[in-house]
Amino acid sequence: MKLSCLSPSLPQIKPEILAEIVQALAADGCRLLLVAKPPARRAQIFSFGLQPRSSTPLEKNPLWQSILNSQTTTTAETLEAEVYPIDRICQHPILAPLSVSFEDAGIQSLLILPLRHHQQCIGCLTLFRSSSLRWTDAELKSARRLAVDLYLAVVQQQVEQMFQDRAYRDVLTGLPHRVLLDRWLSMTLAKMLPTGQVLAIILIDLDRFKNINDSLGHRCGDRLLQSIAARLKDTLCYGKRSATANSSSAIVGRWSGDEFALFIPELRDINAVKSVADRVLRCFDSPFVFERDFQVLKTNSLYIKIGMGIAIATEANLDRETLLHQANIALDRAKNNGRNSYKIYDPIDEAATSAASSQLNRLRLEQLLDRAVIDRKLFLHYQPQIDIQTGTIVGVEALLRCQDTHAKTINPADFIPIAEETGSIVQLGEWVIRAACQQSKLWQEMGLGNFPVAVNFSVKQLQDRSSIDTISAILAETKVSPTMLEVEITESIAIKDLDLTISILESLREIGVKISLDDFGTGYSSLAVLKYLPLDRLKIDRSFIRELKANTIDASIVSTIVNLGHELNLNVVAEGVETIEQFELLRSINCDAVQGFFFSRPLPATDLEAMITTGSYWHHNRSHPHNLRSH
Repeated sequence: MKLSCLSPSLPQIKPEILAEIVQALAADGCRLLLVAKPPARRAQIFSFGLQPRSSTPLEKNPLWQSILNSQTTTTAETLEAEVYPIDRICQHPILAPLSVSFEDAGIQSLLILPLRHHQQCIGCLTLFRSSSLRWTDAELKSARRLAVDLYLAVVQQQVEQMFQDRAYRDVLTGLPHRVLLDRWLSMTLAKMLPTGQVLAIILIDLDRFKNINDSLGHRCGDRLLQSIAARLKDTLCYGKRSATANSSSAIVGRWSGDEFALFIPELRDINAVKSVADRVLRCFDSPFVFERDFQVLKTNSLYIKIGMGIAIATEANLDRETLLHQANIALDRAKNNGRNSYKIYDPIDEAATSAASSQLNRLRLEQLLDRAVIDRKLFLHYQPQIDIQTGTIVGVEALLRCQDTHAKTINPADFIPIAEETGSIVQLGEWVIRAACQQSKLWQEMGLGNFPVAVNFSVKQLQDRSSIDTISAILAETKVSPTMLEVEITESIAIKDLDLTISILESLREIGVKISLDDFGTGYSSLAVLKYLPLDRLKIDRSFIRELKANTIDASIVSTIVNLGHELNLNVVAEGVETIEQFELLRSINCDAVQGFFFSRPLPATDLEAMITTGSYWHHNRSHPHNLRSH
């Protein structure tokens, strides 16, 4: 079903569009939420017709949050919208808090349509009916098609707005930067039709560009990047038609420091892709000329060599992440083949270069994890959490470490995901809780203070009711007070099964264990999760602290999170504090505690004991604040 007034580039969501949606699906009202996207920085809500009488947006309800954050079931070959019909609102348990709002408005049934493709959800459309008639299969089929049309129209509008916004262009070259390129690619892949044409994704890496920066200076490097950008645009007839491609739709962008990206749609076949690649290579045959001579080179010209990796998108291969991964693999192969060459991705290349080593590494890690506890290859490091006003240690986070057979420490990012996939994370988690409790008891006996030790909970532990009995047994075994143990969960695992999560956390709270929400602000469900979870502490994700400065967006976000936490009677901890500026700003907005390299890296227990005894983590930093940036 195509809406007659639904154009691919909507200047705004007009009332007549919503009116036609309502009429087409025999509804009495509808409501469209578009999630927050820069530069708007806030969600947008459009409504028409019959509406619930609620002062709080419906979409904060856990039902909408779970739908917005659920993983899509669509495949790479098709853009198929999901639908969630609810014929009797009064019988739906999650909607109980909103029942009065619906009853007062005379609304009896709902239909929720998330606007989603793969991992990108841009909002949802909710339709209301004053009757409890069942949504028919024909209506649900029409609703799916409508959601697809609406998704494509909104995404195209967002991308076109981004092209007009200088914030999405690289300051040096004026080309679109990675964020805009990603959005354009997602939109184009979603719109690709089975026409037989292909989209070429080309990543270009400059050979030895770092040597130019180091030997001739960054000013020369910047000028070279600008010249390359201009030459690439001219070579592809940027903004004009060419014989091999619809170049008016081609995109040239700066992918990273010394990498460029070309996205070229509507190519006829593989030969057209090769023709474009050959033209790009030829544009680097001639030197780049500068306004002055380089004395050390006795010339004003520089020759640059490149490597290009190419991935081909067809109607059977439309997954963005997979295509970019393939382009990177092809780029590595091109660089291995020599300078000024390109490689089109071939699955045989990937199988030959990565499958064997990947499987071997995985097998090695699986076997290592299976014997880690037995062979005593596991250990904990501890990072203190500091009261921002007094300098008192108010908590310690326990972080798991693992060694291989050669006593080399393995990156947790390598072994934790495999532990989760194989199920050994439960055994590892139990070991961490026991070791942390034993260490906590030892510190108490040494008189080093009474502060909780925090351990991270995996999704498997959070969805296993036996975890409660396991923790109770460990606390009894180690003779540690439950208040000295803190369980940290993340937003992403909390919403996997919200009802079960709440039940298990409430049981832990009942025996005295403290609960904290880690990495707060990085998920989509922040407010909804906070409202329902039994929490003691809130940890602000380090991504907001990294660029924290006065009068910035990050400062406003952090201040809002601190105030929100205090309104909910939660203690607020900022992670990733590395500079005196970050510390002072956090103190000025009344953040409760801080954690990060500014005070201490994660340390072995004995090193932390010495730090606690001397107070060096606080006194040194407070005595010489302006000499410290990050450790």
